Amino acid sequence: MSTTKALLLSARMGGGHNGVARVVSEELASYGIECETRDFLDASPRMGRILERGFKLEVERAPWAYQLEFWLWNGFTPIVTFTRRVLQAFFQRGVARWIEDIDPDIIIALHPFSAQLLGQMRHQRNPVVSNRPIATFLTDYSVHPLWVHPDVDLHLCVSETAAVQARTRAGASGEIVVTGPFVDPKFFSHVDRQAAREALSIPNDRFVALIVSGSWGVGDIAETFQLLASNDEFFPVALCGHNRDLQVQLANDTRGLAVGWTDDVRLYMAAADVVIQNAGGLTSLEAMAAERPVISYRPIAGHGRENVAAMESAGATVWCHDKNELVEQVRSLSNEPSEQVNKQLGQFQPAPHQPILELLHEARLTQTTRRGVWALRLTRTAAMLIALFVMANLVSGVIGYHGLNLTKTASKSNYVYLSVRLSSQQLANPKIDRLATSSGIGVVVTGQQAISDPNAVRYAYHQGVEVINGGTGTSSDFNFILPENDLSTGRADLAHALGVQVNAYLPQNTMNAFDLAWASLHHQTIIPARIISHRFNINPNPGAILELNLTSMSITHAAKVIEAEITHLGRKHLILAPFATLHATSAVRA
Repeated sequence: MSTTKALLLSARMGGGHNGVARVVSEELASYGIECETRDFLDASPRMGRILERGFKLEVERAPWAYQLEFWLWNGFTPIVTFTRRVLQAFFQRGVARWIEDIDPDIIIALHPFSAQLLGQMRHQRNPVVSNRPIATFLTDYSVHPLWVHPDVDLHLCVSETAAVQARTRAGASGEIVVTGPFVDPKFFSHVDRQAAREALSIPNDRFVALIVSGSWGVGDIAETFQLLASNDEFFPVALCGHNRDLQVQLANDTRGLAVGWTDDVRLYMAAADVVIQNAGGLTSLEAMAAERPVISYRPIAGHGRENVAAMESAGATVWCHDKNELVEQVRSLSNEPSEQVNKQLGQFQPAPHQPILELLHEARLTQTTRRGVWALRLTRTAAMLIALFVMANLVSGVIGYHGLNLTKTASKSNYVYLSVRLSSQQLANPKIDRLATSSGIGVVVTGQQAISDPNAVRYAYHQGVEVINGGTGTSSDFNFILPENDLSTGRADLAHALGVQVNAYLPQNTMNAFDLAWASLHHQTIIPARIISHRFNINPNPGAILELNLTSMSITHAAKVIEAEITHLGRKHLILAPFATLHATSAVRA
């Protein structure tokens, strides 16, 4: 039985999203699910750095700008649409590559950006996500529209408050389940307070307030620290995260303790009487699990204020709106924590991972049922197509009894036949035309190109370029009634543009029996080339017939590729030969 795999898409916008990703990964791993976590911002490294630094700059230096941006997301729908397009433009290719490489059975988004992109990919029926269940874990108590997408299968919420907002404010249409917070189990374990204080050299005779500010150490932390330090009842401990300047600023104040980034958060919580937070992030959820009353004070702009309001509504925090209220609540909750602690513990569910397992199970059942239905349909369809195919080839064999003009080269020769597909701009470029003419490279031109830009086609032809019929440029038809097909239509379009007949046909689609029969009756040469896109420096065998598709490249890049291929073939002692030297045979099977 194959291993069940999950792809978790987090983002380093602070440390909370990655922290939750670790917990979810560990929970699922205990059920034998192989989890891979990727940082969404790494799907487009340059744009990822811009978003990360821009967000951090807004939160630290321009909170008014972030508050305005947050308000626009909530109140102006076109901003959400624009954000989705930006995410698709810069991150979709990288995320799609991860999905193809990992081949997960389920994808879980742990940041709004990844939730939006995955939902949009599903909405547009991108094949890499079309048959995979997608879940989003809303790590915040407050939900703004970027957290939710109508094409995501499952939205997991930390509270009923978040679930209500997901339904009413953001318009979620997939299943919404309240799971409670995902928190590392170690925070539920008991750690002796006195032993923790002794280990950290924290005094036992004062109320200890642990001030947390996320991994970036943002907000009015210094003011909160100094307010409590000025009162002899309290001993403030500030976790400054990666904010070295904040730690240095507070380090000289012996009335409290300033700590940089630490992995011992559980120990500091055990030593504390209360935890003061300003954003509603992961640390506040860990404090709830550690049975420490959570106080919110001076929340940061945007999601910080929204989270604190939602947490207060859910009973998960006490929001202090001024200095006097903060001092009063620190004193009160240090003395009598039980009521607030019980409210906070009520936020947790016994098995928050269960909805993910159920979604996986339902997806497997659905896929099994679909496979059974489709297997029957495909069997019937395949039988019909095989019968039609045999009939068509029998008819074409009779029609082409006197010989089909399908080229065949001598495999022992040192000749190689190279053609290129070019855009109209490339066709009209003198340098590329000279390269093709001087080296004997044929240029495949479709009927669509001859109709849309006949001047470019004529220019290349008059420069001496060997033009080859590439058919209509659309998907091949299989017509039982009319003899008009891809070959003849493309030939007619080229004749209209050039004023001459082009008798060599290099099909861009799979040839059907009627193409071969029509070619035999009208003395057309069909060139069965190997078509290659975006993959060069090939190693062809002698006598190979090749086509390089360069249409998506710039003129400069296309010219360099042609020059490189000419040099590469020369080093292998292979000679480029014009397509006009190819000989049609009368005994080649279709």
